[in-house]
Amino acid sequence: MGFFSRLGSKISHGLEAGARLGKKVLGNVHRVGNKIATTGAKIVSGVERVPVIGQALAPVTGVVRSGLGLIKNVSDMAGRGKDMIEDAEDIVRRGASAIRTGDVQSASEVMRRGKDLVGSAKSQLERAQQVKSDAVKIANRSNMP
Repeated sequence: MGFFSRLGSKISHGLEAGARLGKKVLGNVHRVGNKIATTGAKIVSGVERVPVIGQALAPVTGVVRSGLGLIKNVSDMAGRGKDMIEDAEDIVRRGASAIRTGDVQSASEVMRRGKDLVGSAKSQLERAQQVKSDAVKIANRSNMP
């Protein structure tokens, strides 16, 4: 095994370990975020149903609902990020197989899937920027007297 082959193998193993960690972290963010958003929405709904207290706390519950929506968005994005890592791993595996076998048709399919994944990643980035903007708006609303 030559130097570049060993180096490539080490890089590959490092990337696989990073992908595993990324999937684990994003999966946990998705799972916990969904639990927080669901439980929080039930609590806010319960508070809003109490006649006098619900009316008195309406401004606060509105901000809390916005925050819970933000948590849900982040959770959904984490779930999509995990899925994208899995898709990327599959693309890399299929690409390596196509290179080994010399299958041009499979290589073309891998390239098409890769381009689709790039488009999806750009879409997620735009969504993340929108979520960031929403977070700033919510923070500004909660700081009002």
